[in-house]
Amino acid sequence: MAEKNRKNTFVVPLIMLIILSWGCSGNDDAAPLARHGVIDLSPLDMTRFDPVQLDGEWEFYWKQQLSPQDFRGPQAPVASGFLAFPGSWNGFELNGKKLGGEGFATFRLRILPGSGRRDLALQIGLLNSAYRLWANNTLLIENGVIGKDALEEIPIQSFQQVRLRVEDQPIELVLQISNHHDREGGAVSSLKLGPADKVEAEELKNRALTLISIGSLMVMGIYHVFLYIFRTKNAVPLYFGIYCLLWMVFSLTNNANGWPVRLFIGHIPAWMLNRIDLICVVVSVPVIYSFLRTLYPSEFSLRIQQVAWGVAAVFLVPGLMASTMTFTSVISAFYAFCIMLICYMMIMLGKAIQRKREGAPYILLGFAGLGIVAVNDMLYDLQMIRSVYLMEAGMLGFILLQACALSLRFSRAFSSVEQLSGELTDKNAALEREIDERARLEREIVNTSEEERRRISRELHDGLCQKLTGARLHFSVLTRKLAGNQAHELAPLSSLLEESVNQAYALSRGLWPVEYDPKGISPSLEELTRRLSESSGIAIEFDQKRGCEKCANAAVIQLYRIAQEAITNAVKHARPGRITVGLECIERNRITLTVQDNGIGRSAAAPTRGGLGISIMSHRARMINGELTVVDADGGGTLVTCVVPCKEKSVETRS
Repeated sequence: MAEKNRKNTFVVPLIMLIILSWGCSGNDDAAPLARHGVIDLSPLDMTRFDPVQLDGEWEFYWKQQLSPQDFRGPQAPVASGFLAFPGSWNGFELNGKKLGGEGFATFRLRILPGSGRRDLALQIGLLNSAYRLWANNTLLIENGVIGKDALEEIPIQSFQQVRLRVEDQPIELVLQISNHHDREGGAVSSLKLGPADKVEAEELKNRALTLISIGSLMVMGIYHVFLYIFRTKNAVPLYFGIYCLLWMVFSLTNNANGWPVRLFIGHIPAWMLNRIDLICVVVSVPVIYSFLRTLYPSEFSLRIQQVAWGVAAVFLVPGLMASTMTFTSVISAFYAFCIMLICYMMIMLGKAIQRKREGAPYILLGFAGLGIVAVNDMLYDLQMIRSVYLMEAGMLGFILLQACALSLRFSRAFSSVEQLSGELTDKNAALEREIDERARLEREIVNTSEEERRRISRELHDGLCQKLTGARLHFSVLTRKLAGNQAHELAPLSSLLEESVNQAYALSRGLWPVEYDPKGISPSLEELTRRLSESSGIAIEFDQKRGCEKCANAAVIQLYRIAQEAITNAVKHARPGRITVGLECIERNRITLTVQDNGIGRSAAAPTRGGLGISIMSHRARMINGELTVVDADGGGTLVTCVVPCKEKSVETRS
């Protein structure tokens, strides 16, 4: 079973990666390409064909600003060559020298249309420069201001779409471009021609996919950031959340997507948007490394993490402060570092799989797809390959596979929690049984103790007290029979016997005071206050408000003991002048006992070693489900209160 689970760990993410790759792949049908400045669309039905990209070889006129009229003159301009479109003139060899990115030129393409007449749409992709476009002597669009140097040129980055009436005659496109602000000169994006409705539908589809990607990145980013907020000990969700949010902002501000942020905020300068997406790209590199290192710290080096943050900081400085031309000239070095870092991270993820780290297969496959599209986008941005930007698709795959890894981790965590919860429930049940058993044993001990008190009280009352009383009576008779000095000498002994009888009866009642009182606890408490008042010399008052003639509550003996302990503590420690004992049970659902003194209070009373009075009272209160409070009384002294629930029906009620 374990072997099968390990196989599934690899198979599931592999299937998902294949599905994503298939979903992101486009049609392989051969598209028409321009040859020597001419593209033949005649095989296409101009009323129903899908939009086509006007890619291929365009006529290239270096350092010439030509309009359609210039090609109608007696001396037609001579082309400098044919340049692959889309593409940059960087590296184009002219007169034995390779061109750089800065300069200006004219492109020309003749389109051979198919049969039929229709209003078509011409979509101009992102051109980083200023340009003008003509179609058959008609100026279709002018974007920015073309110049022969950086001072004359005003570049504007924007996507444009214009209508074009197509008939049976060929279409001549003339495109003037100047570039003095970007490393790549020329047209780095395609021009697309097709039926207006289809071009617009495709544009809407691309916008919708971009917004879906942005929404997904936002949801995943916020979700993982909040995961970290609720559990800050694990920084994995934080790094992944920040990574998703960085690419969300990048997608919103990226010129290749047409700056979707302008749909929500309005016009924002292109230079500001370029700086924002630059920050997102540069910062995302050390963030993704920090994410992987937090996941697998044993495999990923801390030193390389520090290097990644350092490189990001170094490239942010020229990116934020220098001109676009300066920064784009050194971006290739940053891309080289990123590619090496991607290779290193894939190797370390492979080691994590070998060491059977949790979720490593999902992370590796997701990151492999992300790394491949990242390399694709970097090489495409450097115009080293012909492709399209795929970062959004790569991010989607990475997010899905990372979500699988996170789900696997959460499912195992939940299983552990469920197991621990079950064990905790069992232990709680056992603990509750143990507590109930301990409470039952405590009640048994107390009941046994009280039963023993009652037994001793009976033996004292029925045994020793009766014998002492008999001895005192016999001695009294003997004293009356004797006369003179003998009777006088026996008088102290008679007094001693009488005092012993009284003490024995008092001891008997103190051990079990309730049994001999037919009306319940109140007379016993009254007797208790009377005896303690006589023995201590302190005025002790007793007040009662009862709803029953006789109390049938089994807790009354514990209330008696609590009152006994409270009065004794007050007499010993509080130095009071008066003690008031109250018993109230007018409300049928509770009994309230109060013991209040006017002594020096708890804070001024001298502490005693090993004092257990309050602890014993609290324990007795808990046994009868009562609530005991000991507070400072108003006006000084201490107030002890014990409230006990009472559900017993009265044995006898007052008439």
